[in-house]
Amino acid sequence: MRTGLVLVLAASIGTLCAAAAIASVSDRGAFRPPAKLTDASKTIWMTEWVACDHTKLGALARSVGVKIPSSRPPQVAAKLIAEKAETLLYDIESERTVAVDGCRNGILWRYYHS
Repeated sequence: MRTGLVLVLAASIGTLCAAAAIASVSDRGAFRPPAKLTDASKTIWMTEWVACDHTKLGALARSVGVKIPSSRPPQVAAKLIAEKAETLLYDIESERTVAVDGCRNGILWRYYHS
């Protein structure tokens, strides 16, 4: 009984990890802001997208002081860089969240499409 439970848990965890890996690989950055945003939030999103799209991932990481090991997926690296870059620029949490998303998408767009 106990062995069966362990096997079921191991299979479930393996399936979840595989699904997360597939989802992260399919995230290659968006070119347009989400439709649900207000006009002001879309402006922030696009401003940060453009700012983060102009520099390669490695150079941007060095400029904001984030170390990116080669084993780290670009999606995780982009999120870390965006959070570090946008933290001091926006005081309001909702604006910072939108800015981080825009920057992350700009980084990924350049990484995968340039």
